[in-house]
Amino acid sequence: MQKNYVSPDYMKDSFTCPHCGTLSLMNYVKVNYFRGKYQNTTDKYNGTGTNWIFIATCQNCKKQIVWIDKIYVYPDIIAEEANSDMPDSVKQLYNEAGLIYNKSPRAACALLRLAIDRLCNELGETDRDINKNIGALVKKGLPETVQKALDVVRVVGNKAVHPGQIAFDVDDKNTAIMLMRLLNIIVERMITEPKEIDSLYQGLPESVKNAVENRDKK
Repeated sequence: MQKNYVSPDYMKDSFTCPHCGTLSLMNYVKVNYFRGKYQNTTDKYNGTGTNWIFIATCQNCKKQIVWIDKIYVYPDIIAEEANSDMPDSVKQLYNEAGLIYNKSPRAACALLRLAIDRLCNELGETDRDINKNIGALVKKGLPETVQKALDVVRVVGNKAVHPGQIAFDVDDKNTAIMLMRLLNIIVERMITEPKEIDSLYQGLPESVKNAVENRDKK
């Protein structure tokens, strides 16, 4: 997710457009069908009752964003793009969850827990107990704070939910967003950063690399 990301909200004058990804001003119109007639207003705070359609138009790309009775319906939003280094088998689950988290956060959380379990496998941790897999990743450099955060969202710990299952008491939109962020953090720390460091090392002059390797043999 971009640093200045502002989630779409029919009460905001500007937010990050889900079509073009730009933090943009929005123009609003509200439409309601009442007693056989359509009513509309450009005042998003005006109007009471149900069956209101909120339509925001992005001033950058001119495309529309829609809510019905204050519930977001269009277009689908991925809260945070998957890290480009995320393994394909994990990214498939991540993207599917990202497309439905706004409409079905519980289903999205189930997919994301499965994605975290699969990511552990992709990183070489194949124990059936995800607690042990995450613990092994911590020993390899994953921050302990990530492990604690995974405990909060019931991925690890005594109250963990099995991968792919739903925690009906805690799984909501915010949990889904946190799970997506944690997946990206794990990929960043365990795949992206080592790859970038290796790339920097490979870019050193051969004489320097030889000196380092010879030093390490002593």
